Amino acid sequence: MKRVLKYFSIAMCLVVALSSCSDDGIFTEFDTHQDEYTVYYNVTYSTTYDFHNIAYISYTDFFDYSDGIKYIGKPMQTVTSIDGTEAYIRVQRVPKGSHVEFSTYVDVEEALPNTKVEITIEVSKKGGDSPYTEVAKATAECPLKSNPQTISYDVPNK
Repeated sequence: MKRVLKYFSIAMCLVVALSSCSDDGIFTEFDTHQDEYTVYYNVTYSTTYDFHNIAYISYTDFFDYSDGIKYIGKPMQTVTSIDGTEAYIRVQRVPKGSHVEFSTYVDVEEALPNTKVEITIEVSKKGGDSPYTEVAKATAECPLKSNPQTISYDVPNK
């Protein structure tokens, strides 16, 4: 029994020691806030199609929200569908120097008549709130999955 307790206490000491080691892949919000931006994506359609799921929106997310503190280093793609004609998507903690891209399309076989889309990217310096500055804007006739409307922006490296 003493041997089991001895090995258990050694194992616990190792766990405590290893958990206190620094991992270069994990940053706290304080560590990275100085070099981050907040990006707003906005998509507006001029009409609705069956009043639901008119557009599929994809964008790059730079922060893993599952544990609240881990910057993933590589962008991941997230797909969101919207109801109605307008959606705003806020992406926080975008590192300086990042390339952000936003695309949207209507999930139908043929282009819908009188359907236009306008998409914009707005940026707020270093993770702050307003004021946001519009940095990219595009309009198009009903974009389809085979040819989505896409805009991009390079976040300043300052």
